[in-house]
Amino acid sequence: MNRHAYLIMAHNHFDFLKDLLLRLDDPRNDIYLHVDAAASDFHPGEFTNLLSSSRLFLTDRLRVHWGGYSQIAAELTLLRAASREHYLYYHLLSGSDLPLKSQEQIHTFFDTWSGKEFLAFDSLPVPVSVTERISLWHFFRESRFPLAEPLDHLLTLIQRLLHVNRLKKETFSVRKGPNWFSITDNFAQYVLQQEDWIQAHFRRSVCADELFLQTLAVNSPFRPHIYDEEGRTGSMANLRYVDWEGGNGNSPRTFQETDRDMLLAQPHLFARKFERDIFME
Repeated sequence: MNRHAYLIMAHNHFDFLKDLLLRLDDPRNDIYLHVDAAASDFHPGEFTNLLSSSRLFLTDRLRVHWGGYSQIAAELTLLRAASREHYLYYHLLSGSDLPLKSQEQIHTFFDTWSGKEFLAFDSLPVPVSVTERISLWHFFRESRFPLAEPLDHLLTLIQRLLHVNRLKKETFSVRKGPNWFSITDNFAQYVLQQEDWIQAHFRRSVCADELFLQTLAVNSPFRPHIYDEEGRTGSMANLRYVDWEGGNGNSPRTFQETDRDMLLAQPHLFARKFERDIFME
């Protein structure tokens, strides 16, 4: 069981997505791809014979709403599809990522640190505004009608006035961090076993894809195996290099060819985001 599974969530830039898949093409890897059901310009036939060494599996397509539970559902769909094969590691990437290291370097790294869970965590204490993502009800996040967001804000204000707290009788700790991860088979199987618990606590939420796995991990037997819960290594905690400071506040900076040398000098294994492969010779 030394094979790896790459779980990819994509919704656009499908020409670039082909470059990403080719970067992951290796006999030690399988690739599981979830494409947003709202993406009408995705043509599966273009990917059928793309890879020569890795197996490519297309999962059932969900319509993913930003900030809604459907983001978590898509991640679980990928994990569920891949977990039947029992891989050494499962790597969740976006369709805007690229590896910064060779597959040989990546596999050597995970052989060295085998058994560790690579999740990143925001620092403590967790702000009330973050806890409210799941302690209050958010009924409109999966809706696309124009007044959905203002209604969600109004409902949030009303619940604060009424002191609503879905977590009132709960004892677990809430934690937050980026949703991209590299986790072991044991933890992946555990996550899927907790799907009922995940649905009970993270449905009708907002942006809970940044909460559910971190919260589950620190309240589980796998907490001692987290590579760096304290964040001492910064973004190396989940091995992903992302430049939020250079972004627009809602999205990280898109790397350009001028960033190539800087990125290759990073110790991270992966980076985002990209719209084209800047590492092509």
